[in-house]
Amino acid sequence: MSLKSNKLLTGASYAIVLWIVGFVWGMVVFMIPPLKDVPSIPHVSKLPVVSLVLLPLYLVMLWYFARRYLASTPAKPAEGLKFGVVLVLVTIVLDAFVYALLFGSGDYFAFLSIWIAYAMFVLVPWFVGRHLKQAHDLDLQATTA
Repeated sequence: MSLKSNKLLTGASYAIVLWIVGFVWGMVVFMIPPLKDVPSIPHVSKLPVVSLVLLPLYLVMLWYFARRYLASTPAKPAEGLKFGVVLVLVTIVLDAFVYALLFGSGDYFAFLSIWIAYAMFVLVPWFVGRHLKQAHDLDLQATTA
C-alpha cells in the first residue's frame, strides 16, 4: 500500500470517527425528550442542543486529528487542505446516505450549523498546517541564527 493511499485511509477513518461522534450525540439528544424539545432556530439549527455541543467538540477533535495527520508531512498547509477535503467529502456522503436517504430528512442540509461544521472540516486542518509550518520555519530561523 502506498503512502498516499495510506494517508487517504487515515483521513477517511478520522472522518468516520467525527461522523460517528455526531451521530451518537444526535441520537442521545433525540432520545431525551427535554433535549429534543428545545425549539429549533430557523435556518440555523434543527436541533440546537446537538449543534451547540458538536461544533466546539469538532473544533477540538479537528485540531487534534490535524496535528496527528500532518506530523509527518513536509507540505503541511497543502496536505492540511487535502485532509480537510477528504473529511468533508466522506462526511457529506455519510450524511446524505443516512439522514437524507435512510431517515428521509429532506431538510437536513438546509440549516447553517451543518455548513459551519463542513467549513470547519476544511479550514481547521488547513489552518493547523499553516500554524505548524510557521512554527517549523521559526525553529529553522532560530537554529541558523
